[in-house]
Amino acid sequence: MKTPSDGIHQEGRKLQDMIARIEQMPDAEARDLTRECLQSVLTLHGEGLERMLLLIKNAGAAGREISEALQRDKLTRGLLLIHGLHPVPLARRLADALDKVRPYMQSHGGNVELLSLENDVATLRLQGACKTCPSSAVTLELAVRQAVEEACPDLLGFEVEGSITQEQATEHTPNSERILVRSL
Repeated sequence: MKTPSDGIHQEGRKLQDMIARIEQMPDAEARDLTRECLQSVLTLHGEGLERMLLLIKNAGAAGREISEALQRDKLTRGLLLIHGLHPVPLARRLADALDKVRPYMQSHGGNVELLSLENDVATLRLQGACKTCPSSAVTLELAVRQAVEEACPDLLGFEVEGSITQEQATEHTPNSERILVRSL
């Protein structure tokens, strides 16, 4: 059964493929015109989304409910982010993502701390570990990665400083105490 998420990914890939084909067009004038057309469509959609958000914001309690529903919807969140219209600042979404994953971390003897968020790059510290689970450091790090990427796709990158335990840090990142988890 096809999920809404499948459609989002499929259309995203299709759009990326079309853009790549546009960039390979031999006619420079056609390439430029196509880029300009795409930019105009994006601008029009962005301005329309911005106006809709304003109408929703001015609709009182019903508007707040609609706004919250839109923020929970993966496709809508993505569209708002593309147009720089997400109503929740990156720092708040990052903190919420860490709060969401923290109980899981703590249930495995770990924790996560936000050390900094500068230039849309976060520095995190993972702490503690379940000594009986040899792969717990990796499991906990993946849990953090998933939560952060889901809530903050616009985050340019994040680093995990230190490690769950020094022994596991050596095992997973010899010669380094800083792990680059994601960088776009």
